[in-house]
Amino acid sequence: MKIKTLFYILFILLGSQHAYSQKKDLPIFNRFTISDDNGTKRVFYADNLDYRTVSDKTYTWYASNTLHTTMGGYSGKLLYGQYTEFYPNKNLAERGPYAFGMKDGIWKTWYSNGNLKKESQWLAGIQEGPFVEYQENGQWIRRGHYKNNHFHGIIEEQQKDSVATLYFMDGKIISKEDYTNTNIFRKSKKLIGDKINQWFRKKEKQEVADMPQTS
Repeated sequence: MKIKTLFYILFILLGSQHAYSQKKDLPIFNRFTISDDNGTKRVFYADNLDYRTVSDKTYTWYASNTLHTTMGGYSGKLLYGQYTEFYPNKNLAERGPYAFGMKDGIWKTWYSNGNLKKESQWLAGIQEGPFVEYQENGQWIRRGHYKNNHFHGIIEEQQKDSVATLYFMDGKIISKEDYTNTNIFRKSKKLIGDKINQWFRKKEKQEVADMPQTS
């Protein structure tokens, strides 16, 4: 329960901090709207920006009434600011901020019925930080952390009658023991806990041995 509470506090703090930063520092760019034939609508901000790209990053940019996504470069107006996508039924489909054509901040996606599908944290086009995935009925199905677009740390998955806990290191599943041993703080905490448990067990045995015997 404590882990769950701390997880959501962290998610809220990251979101509120980033939202404050956006309101304070975000420049105002030209607003564009693309309405597709199927009823989908996308509203976003973009402008001609002089930005030095890198080859391993993906950039989203606007030209000729179309959004484009390319790696290592762009040839139009880079998206910068809030992006919002709507379903044909007017419900939200996706929302989150861009910075220089890359997702940056808290992003949310929804099912067409209005229920949340996923909440995630992005940093310069990379999933980095806590995330939660939901079923269409609104119940969470998976949660944990991303590091450099990969599962990292503890990942919880909702199963039929229980919650499975998996451990990852840079996208690769590992054992709980390996997960503990890869972090000095967690390892030290475990060793201290083991020592305390040993001390209590020893104390309990001593107290039993010192109890007066009844005839």
